Amino acid sequence: MTRTPSIRPLPTWRATAALLLALGALAPLRAAPLSATLIAERACPATVAIRHDANPGAIHLDPGARYPVVGANRPDQPSHYLLRLQGVEPSQRWVARDCGRLVEVADTATPPAPTGEPRYLLAVSWQPAFCERRGRAPECRNQTPQRFDARAFSLHGLWPQPRDNVYCDVPARARALSRDGDWQQLPALALAPDTRRELDRVMPGTRSALHRHEWVKHGSCYGDDPEGYFADSLRLLAALNASPVRDLFVSRIGQHLRASEVRAAFDKAFGKGAGERVQLVCHDGLISELRLALKGPIEAGHGLDALLRAAPPRAAGCKGGRVDRAGRD
Repeated sequence: MTRTPSIRPLPTWRATAALLLALGALAPLRAAPLSATLIAERACPATVAIRHDANPGAIHLDPGARYPVVGANRPDQPSHYLLRLQGVEPSQRWVARDCGRLVEVADTATPPAPTGEPRYLLAVSWQPAFCERRGRAPECRNQTPQRFDARAFSLHGLWPQPRDNVYCDVPARARALSRDGDWQQLPALALAPDTRRELDRVMPGTRSALHRHEWVKHGSCYGDDPEGYFADSLRLLAALNASPVRDLFVSRIGQHLRASEVRAAFDKAFGKGAGERVQLVCHDGLISELRLALKGPIEAGHGLDALLRAAPPRAAGCKGGRVDRAGRD
């Protein structure tokens, strides 16, 4: 008896890519091989095709970051480059030629030292949305409407830029543990008792040793010890949670919130133009994270308002989503 194989529906981006490929709209098969690096200069969308704007995950280039180039749409005078991106699917994406500066691989073996004022991304989570997807995580098992992170932004991390500025002078074993998710096996951090207590309160991921991972991957490139790195992160988060941005999210729990409204709240809280430095991340129709572009020294007297307005604008990310409430829906 012949068995008829079952057919599984493709995820949305796979179905889109398959359809475009069948119609001849995807160009990777025609890409001329190229071995170089693109240094992004604009926050361009990274799409799966040249003649189609499909962009699973709403991925945009991060100005200043370096991306491997694996092809071009034409060997001479190309209009688009095919990049290989980490942590996204599909990983090969097309961007317009004028999105950055192309350099040969040989020129990028030793990246130049950063110049000018430092740049960062402050990533803050709306924890109820995170726990909708990761309900078994230790930090999600006992989340209640009364816990801090049910009605405030929680700390994900403070990330020195550009994007590939990670794992600075970190031993190979620690890098492997961090990348493999074995965060509990990473070394404990020397933090003052008050810092650790506050971190446990506003960074629920400490229950999964997220703070160890964030220090190894990003804090190691910050130029300070763990105490200084997390003290600065906590200060920035406190400024955000004391602003009208948090008030907006709390007032709209259970409701849809547009990216334009979020950006307007940042303008109101931190000055005109601050909202253009904010990117929304959404999953399954829920706002799960905000990523704030910052530029300048993070020190006393240099507040979140100045850091935001000094940074280059970022793409808005998702167009909006529902503000989730604590507890599984």
